[in-house]
Amino acid sequence: MKNLKQVIRFNIPEDFDFWCTVWSSGWCALAPFSFNQKRRTLTRVQKLASNKIVKAEISQKRRGRLIILAESGERLNRAEVEELIKVVKTCLKLDEDLSPFYEMLKAYSEFSWVRQIGAGRSIRSPTVFEDVIKTICSTNCSWALTKAISRRLCANIGSRFSEEFHTFPTPEQLASKTEEFIKSEIKAGYRSSYLVELARKIVDGKLDVEAWKTSSLDSVSLKREIMKVKGVGEYAADHILKLLGRYDFLALDSWLRKRFSQVHKNGETASDKEIEDFYKPFGKWKGLVLW
Repeated sequence: MKNLKQVIRFNIPEDFDFWCTVWSSGWCALAPFSFNQKRRTLTRVQKLASNKIVKAEISQKRRGRLIILAESGERLNRAEVEELIKVVKTCLKLDEDLSPFYEMLKAYSEFSWVRQIGAGRSIRSPTVFEDVIKTICSTNCSWALTKAISRRLCANIGSRFSEEFHTFPTPEQLASKTEEFIKSEIKAGYRSSYLVELARKIVDGKLDVEAWKTSSLDSVSLKREIMKVKGVGEYAADHILKLLGRYDFLALDSWLRKRFSQVHKNGETASDKEIEDFYKPFGKWKGLVLW
């Protein structure tokens, strides 16, 4: 049966730059996300509450408006359209107020370009669960392996949209698999037990990672909670906090260390303490200034 396509348009802040947000993070390359750099589109496969599976291609033709080309087996009703828009807004952090960040940067002329080009936001998943899984799968391995693991999670456990496109697995779908399956079919290595345990704790009601979005805890305390998840160390916790909109920590990895040395030290290696000291004046925004 041929899929139906709907064009959905909705208004966004005038200062929001879609491609700057998409291109700011490698998350755009992790299934069920995909992108087309030439056409400047971001695609995501998403299962809605109604169980309809949608392939959504997102683009921006002009300031103040986004376009979603939604493809599905049946036409989306109004509630489903609103749900899809909400998913897209979450992924692009459109609900995040960066005005205090921009105000702070006024004191630093070298960062005047940030507001001018609409920088500051970065892509994330619609659920904390998906972001935690992907973060665990990005530690101690190459980016190519992270992309491959994410792709296999979708293709082997997620729901099918087409031969090429699948959704990201739900906690229930992942929890139904064994550690041996994750090792052999997903090839997640030592992370396999962490992925299954996380999913099963969520399904059993022992852990609510989605509550981290609205947690009243300060960032230090929330970081401690996040690090209770097996497989989440210092870097992973800091990275998850950034995805939650908390930038108190730097989340240093080898790529960021290298970029800092190139930009600020003429290629000379910098210690983590030097990097920390450089960004310390930016307070709770230091992780975002670094990025």
